[in-house]
Amino acid sequence: MLSYGEVRLWPLERPDLVQNYQWANDPELIELAGMTPKPKTGPELERWYESILGAPDLQIFSIKLADHTYVGNIELRTIDQRSGKAEVGVIVGSRDHWGRGLGRQAVEAVSAYAFRELRLHRLYARVLSLNPRALKVFERCGFRPEGIEREAHFSGGRYLDIHILGLLASEWGAEGL
Repeated sequence: MLSYGEVRLWPLERPDLVQNYQWANDPELIELAGMTPKPKTGPELERWYESILGAPDLQIFSIKLADHTYVGNIELRTIDQRSGKAEVGVIVGSRDHWGRGLGRQAVEAVSAYAFRELRLHRLYARVLSLNPRALKVFERCGFRPEGIEREAHFSGGRYLDIHILGLLASEWGAEGL
């Protein structure tokens, strides 16, 4: 278990799929996360869960509070040990917990894990232009803007920019996080 502030990060477990099913079918969350807007069935989520078990380049954590309330997920994906980098993705699916800094705390916890335990050199995030809250989360965690993929994602009948933000291990240590 990883922790920072109010959040505890646990490896994603099969019982978490029930809540994931609801989030995977929420139109607003689908749009904010840039997911494919296709309803997910229980069996599809079960197949997805089976496919991620033991994946060498992916680690998904459930974000839970001290009382075990499940509020979201955070993941390190496309983990590349040779290049020392990984992409970070975070979603606080529980609207009751939006605006409490839980996404930021989860990013802080997973960054510490990535730099200290996995010994990665660089973390990066790709954030859609329609999600300014996510941009703020990563910036508050020390991620720096690196560029914009202009009109690189199509959603809701329009093309959206993708903001790329990055954090180096040396910057993370310098920030004292």
